[in-house]
This record gives sequence, structure tokens and C-alpha cells, in this order.
Amino acid sequence: MTFLSEHRASGAQDASPATGRAADRFEPLLLALAATLFVTLVGLRGSGDTGIANSDDLLRLVEVRDLLAGQNWFDLTQYRLGLEGGTLMHWSRLVDAPIAAIVLAVTTLTGDQAMAETVAKIIWPALTLLAAMAALMAACARTGNAAHRLPVAVVGAVALWTTGAFSPGALDHHNVQIALSLWLLALLLPGRRPVAAHAGAGLVAVLMIAIGMEAMPYVALAGLYVVARFVSGSTTPAQLRAFGLSIAITASIVFVATIAPSHWTYAACDAFSAFHLAVGAAGGLGLAAASIAGGPVWRVAAIAALGLAVAAMVVVAFPHCLANPLAGLDPRLKTFWLEGVVETRSLADLWASDPFQIPGLYGMALFALAIAALSLWRGAPLPRGQAAAFAAFLAMAVAVTAWQQRGFIFAAAFAILPLGFWIGRLRAAMPERRGLSHSLRLAGAWAVSLNLLWWIAGAQAAGQFSAAPTLQQQAASVSARDYCYTADLYEPLAAE
Repeated sequence: MTFLSEHRASGAQDASPATGRAADRFEPLLLALAATLFVTLVGLRGSGDTGIANSDDLLRLVEVRDLLAGQNWFDLTQYRLGLEGGTLMHWSRLVDAPIAAIVLAVTTLTGDQAMAETVAKIIWPALTLLAAMAALMAACARTGNAAHRLPVAVVGAVALWTTGAFSPGALDHHNVQIALSLWLLALLLPGRRPVAAHAGAGLVAVLMIAIGMEAMPYVALAGLYVVARFVSGSTTPAQLRAFGLSIAITASIVFVATIAPSHWTYAACDAFSAFHLAVGAAGGLGLAAASIAGGPVWRVAAIAALGLAVAAMVVVAFPHCLANPLAGLDPRLKTFWLEGVVETRSLADLWASDPFQIPGLYGMALFALAIAALSLWRGAPLPRGQAAAFAAFLAMAVAVTAWQQRGFIFAAAFAILPLGFWIGRLRAAMPERRGLSHSLRLAGAWAVSLNLLWWIAGAQAAGQFSAAPTLQQQAASVSARDYCYTADLYEPLAAE
């Protein structure tokens, strides 16, 4: 595969057309499978088993078990949680269903549900990783960067591995969201079959919201990106229409498929509900209508009118969704639970408590953002059309990570394509007989593009300079504090 990539990048013409077509057809699949196998095997070796250490992953498995045991498809109540009557979960059956299908299929074949669950813990993260890698390979093909598949695959495999979202046992929805976010970016990049790509982007955007609200910033950004390009004339009316109609149709289908008829009028804010259907249908159909506007002035007017109409609908019909969702949380839960959740730390909190995590969380994404910004200014090393999309999504992901560090999984994912394309272009532009300076430049490009090296650099710096408590020590401290105040927290609640 390395030979094929180098051969194609150098412009050699030795291979027959049939051989070239076969390589183009199978190389993306082989690269995606190799990356998936690498991450899965490394994850299995690192964990030593297929156990589940994360409480969210464990709760997802509980949901799957309950679904297979006969709990109603529309009933997302976890009856083991909460003081009385259980807790209504904000998760989606769209993730439960494929995991349950794997468990059911293996159980049917083997008669052993425990074995089936073990298989699902391995297969499901691997399938979501394969979907993410497929998005990266599709982006290479759509944008005319097929010659750069190898660096994209290597950078992608390492970056997605370091997120931890694709390790065996990862049953939570974060791996699905990463894969969908990469498809969203791949479909919005300027490239082949733009109308079909915009329709696909609309479908993916709705699925991201239906699966988890943490994807909202990127879905909103996608809408703004498409609208901005429409106003500027870069996106055609047909593309905008396909995007809007896809959003409206997909939102309607997901709503009917996942929401019980008895809850169709209930407007939840943290789970897909009538609120999201109303906004999606109105916004999508409004975009389709706005696509008939001609000229920049009329396009701006149409989009502005649509934005005001949707905003007014939200203020009038769904004002509770504009409030802070944590405003009503018991102050004791904020102190003894929320403040101890590591993944919600802001950049300021991280700087004060564990600054040596910052290189791993931000290094790769910030460097990719710098490459995209430089390309916007100079038109190189990436084309401006691609650089604009990369810069927008990376800037949003870095901002979200600065608010809550768990956003880094999206920041790392969005950095893959610009860095992979940059490495590929840098390599292709080098002479056939490279000097030391060329090799050092290429090695440096690889170094800053591999997220693992940023994490290693942070760990080495921590070992040399840190006198602060480690992350594990902080977690132990939080656990001890929670233990000490358990009685104070729960006895009054029980008394009520």
C-alpha cells in the first residue's frame, strides 16, 4: 500500500489502467480494515480483557439487556436508577438497536448470551471505527486527495485510538458520534456529487442530534456553513434544497421511529423530542424554500427571515429549552458530583489542576487549525475551499474543548484530514532523491500530526516538572470526599 501511494503521488505511469483501478477500489477498504484491526488489537492487549470500566458503557449494556428482555422499544426508563419509579434516560434506541442485534445474533448461534455480550463489546466499537475510517477514505475520494489516503489512514488510526472511544467495551455513543461527525465533514467538503453529499449531510446531522445533544455545536455549525456558502454563491440552490429537505424528512422519520405516540407532544431539551422535530422540520423546509431566492441580497433576506421565524418559534413554544439545564440541580450534587467529573473540566480548570494534559488535548487540533488558517491566507498547502471547512470545524471543536475537555475527541477527529492532506502534499512535492532537510521536514510533519506524541510529550513534561497531584490522586480525593458526605447528601433526600 505504501508503494501504491508513493507510485501514484509521483505521477508514475507504469501500471496498467486496470491495475490502477483495482488499487483505487481496494486500497481504501484495506486501509480502513487495517486501521480498525490495529486499534482493536491494541485495545484488547491494553485492557487484558473485555470488561467495562466506564459507567456509561455499563449502563448502555444494561439498556441493551432490558431491551432484549422485553422492555418496550419506546420505554427508556431505567428502573434501577432514581429514588422512586426509575429515571427516564435521554439516550437513543438508535444505538441500543445495533448492539442488541449483535448480541441477539450471536446468542442465537451459540446459545450463550454472556459470550454474545463479549463479542458485542469487541465488534461494536470496531464497526464504529470502521465507519469513521470509511468517512476519511470517502473524504479523500470526494476531494481528489486519493493519493493521500495512507497518511490520512495512519494519522486517523492513531488519533482515534487516543480518544479511547473505540476500545473494546466502549458501548457508549461517543464512538458513533465521532464517526458521524467525520461523515458530516466529509460530505460538506467541496467535492464530487455535491447535491447527494448535501442530502447525506442533512441525514447525518439529524442522526447526530438524535443520538446525543453534545453534537449540537457541530450540527449548528454545519447549518451555518451551508447557509454562508449559499449566500456567497458557493453552494447552489439544489444543494441547499437537498440539505434542508433531508433534515426535515430525517427528523420526521427519527421522531416517529423513536418516540412513543403518547409522548409526541412532550418537548424534552436534552433528548430528541417534539422540540427538535419542530426546529428540524421548520428549519429544513425553510432552507428548501429559501433556495429559490436569487441574488445575494434576496438570499440574505430569506435566510434572515427564516432565522427570525425559527427563533421566535423557540421563544414562544419552547422557552424552557433556552434556560440553563443545570440551574435546578441541587447545590450539593454540583459540589459532590458535577465538580468532580473530570471530562467536564474547562481549560482554566485544567491549567490550574493538571496542565500537562493540555498538549494531548489541544496540540494536534491547534496545529491542524494553524495549517487551515495558513491555507486560507495563502491558498497553500491546502486549497482554500477545503481549508475553510477544516478551520470552521476545528475552531468550534477547540472552543468546545476549552469549555469542557471531553470536546477533544471531536477536535482530534477533525484534525485528521487537514494533517493527512498536508503530509501527503508535502511528500508529493519533494524530489525523488530527498536530502536530509526534506526528510527532517517530513519527519517533523509526521511528529506534530500524531496525537500520541503530544500525549507522550505532556507525560514527559509532567514527570520532569510536575509537583502537583496526579489525575489519579485527584480522582481518589474526589472519591474520598464523596464517601465522607454520602450520608449528608442522601439521608435528607430519603427523608423527603
